[in-house]
Amino acid sequence: MRPATVLLLLPLLPFLTAFEPLKSSNKDVEQGNLRMKAGKAEEALGFYDKAVAALPNEPGVHFDRGTALYALSRFEEAGQEFLRATEAKDGALKATAFYNLGNAFFKKDKFKEAVEAYKRALSLDPHDARAKWNEEIALQKVKEEEKKKKKKKDDEDKNKDNKKDDKNKDDKNKDNKKDDKKDQKKNDDGKDKDKDKKDQSKKDKDKDKDKKDQQDKQDQQNKNPGEQPPPPKADEQEIGAVLDSLERNPKDLEKERARLRAVRRRPPSKDW
Repeated sequence: MRPATVLLLLPLLPFLTAFEPLKSSNKDVEQGNLRMKAGKAEEALGFYDKAVAALPNEPGVHFDRGTALYALSRFEEAGQEFLRATEAKDGALKATAFYNLGNAFFKKDKFKEAVEAYKRALSLDPHDARAKWNEEIALQKVKEEEKKKKKKKDDEDKNKDNKKDDKNKDDKNKDNKKDDKKDQKKNDDGKDKDKDKKDQSKKDKDKDKDKKDQQDKQDQQNKNPGEQPPPPKADEQEIGAVLDSLERNPKDLEKERARLRAVRRRPPSKDW
């Protein structure tokens, strides 16, 4: 049984080192080149500045100054110098300037511009493997950026839709609350009306009962129109007799009074 093959996935990295400065008979350029080889890019830039001031229309001098700026990570300025160098009539220098311009764009994350610069370099030198490789990497970066932008746009659209949904839900909830309040008010009004009806009904019943009681009394009186009041008690009869005697004879009245006094003084009869 053959052992499984292990594949090592190496990261795809572009070649972003600039070409070496061009040789020149200019003394400042030569001094700048020496400083660049020694790794002293800052000192080299000082000599290249002098050379550019003396030879402002020389593409090669701009190319050299661009390499010093690139080494100092001043990619924006380096790209401007490499762009000036693409004006060279020499095909090799022109192709190299476009390649370095692509690298400067790549360092600034301007991947679309980098792709265009590498394409120009390959159009001048189709066999430039590094330009071809860097172009592929830059194209991948462009696709990644487009995916990120699309995802960001989709997320923003989704957030907008969610916000709209939330707003619609809030509006619906508000409407439901309003409806609930209306229903509650109707129920309260209905309860009040029912209570008023019940109270009125009770009052009407009480009135009817009172009327009925009055009617019953009236009917009872109508049934016994000749009924006489109860007979007077014994004391009332005696008083009546005294009044009658007074009208007949004063002597008889006195006798009657004596008799009544004797009756009142008499001890009560025993009932045992």
